[in-house]
Amino acid sequence: MDDEQLIEEGLADRLAAGSPEFERFVDITARRPSGDAGAGHYRDPKEHEESFALALSALELTPADRYVELCFGGGQVLERALETVERAAGIDHSPDMLALALELNADAVTAGRLELVQGDVHELPWADGEFTCAACTNAFFFIERPGAFLAEVRRVLAPRGRFVLLTAVRDAAWNGPWAPALRTYEPDTLRSLLLDAGFAEASVDESSGQQLAVAAVR
Repeated sequence: MDDEQLIEEGLADRLAAGSPEFERFVDITARRPSGDAGAGHYRDPKEHEESFALALSALELTPADRYVELCFGGGQVLERALETVERAAGIDHSPDMLALALELNADAVTAGRLELVQGDVHELPWADGEFTCAACTNAFFFIERPGAFLAEVRRVLAPRGRFVLLTAVRDAAWNGPWAPALRTYEPDTLRSLLLDAGFAEASVDESSGQQLAVAAVR
C-alpha cells in the first residue's frame, strides 16, 4: 500500500504492533517523519500546540540565553524561542524535518541567528557548555539510548544551564496508535536517568497529562 493508505490504516489502529507495516507507519508519521503524507503534517501540527506552550513556559527564556533544541521537528518551538533569544541551534535526524524547519526559520538562518543540523542526538556536534538551556519536546520516547542522549545534553550545557524534557505518560490515551512503539518511563526512573547523566537537580511532573521533566546543571 502507498504511504497515504498506510497512514490511514495506522491512524485507524488496524496495523499489528511490531509488523513491518506498523514500523513504517511509525517512522513516516512520527519517529522519522518523511514524505508529503508523513512529514507534511508538521507544517502546522496543531495537536502539539499545548506541548509547545508547556515547554516554552518551563524554559523561562531570557534574551541572554543560548538555546538548543533536540529533535526540533517542524521548527515551531525554535521560531517562538527566537522571539526572545538572540541565537539558537537545533538538531534532528529527519532530512524532511530539517527542510521544514529551515523554511519556517529562513530569516533567522540567513541572519546567522539559527544553526540547524541533521544528525544523531546521541553525538551532539557542539562544544562543552555551549548553551544555557535546551529542550526536547515529544521525541524522547523514540530515543534508543536515553542515558547517552541525556549525557550529551548535559555536556553541551553551561553551569547553571537548564533542560526541559516533555514526553509521553505511560498508558495515556494521548499516545494513540503509536503507543506500542513508545518508550515511556515512571517518574522516578526518568528522574534517575537525568541525575545519572550528570544533572544536579531534576523534577518530573505529570499533572498536565504529559510528562514534564526539568533538570538543572550546578
